[in-house]
Amino acid sequence: MPFYIGDYLRDTMHLTTEQHGAYLLLLFAYWTNGPLLDDDEYLSSITKLCRPDWQNVRPVMEGFFTIENHFWIQK
Repeated sequence: MPFYIGDYLRDTMHLTTEQHGAYLLLLFAYWTNGPLLDDDEYLSSITKLCRPDWQNVRPVMEGFFTIENHFWIQK
């Protein structure tokens, strides 16, 4: 997976440490498996966050994806 540090930091400097971890894990899963199912249990499993913590992080993560036909799509 190509990783462009400057681009990543430009888009993510506002994230907390927890949000950075969640976003990177989502990106890694997306790169490996393609679009992510819009299912909170599945997404919390990918991010290694318990459901309440995932619910707190989800709105921020949604800003990096488009949800189409029940899948998270990334440019």
